[in-house]
Amino acid sequence: MSIRIIDNKKIDLTEDEWHMYKRIIASYTKLPYQKGEDYFIDLFETDNDGIIIFLKPPSQRQVSLEIFLYCMSIMQNQHLRQVHNQVDVLCKKMEDKIKELDEKLSK
Repeated sequence: MSIRIIDNKKIDLTEDEWHMYKRIIASYTKLPYQKGEDYFIDLFETDNDGIIIFLKPPSQRQVSLEIFLYCMSIMQNQHLRQVHNQVDVLCKKMEDKIKELDEKLSK
């Protein structure tokens, strides 16, 4: 994962997620009148780690369902990655603790 910038906000995306973003904005760009990036304005808030913490329903303008679903998917994937990392850390701690207990019992 790497930190990217969307709507002047840091966002943590995989390479595949970033390429999908690029394809989406390319499909909505109709120069000189319309830029695809503009459809992502004010749709989400992120924390300092680039994790989406809040999705904002668009109230000032219309936004494509594709774009809103993309943002929802990114948010869910980010949170699933965080949970997966936490489980990995806990499993590693448990393995270490079990090894430690096994060593004590074998003495």
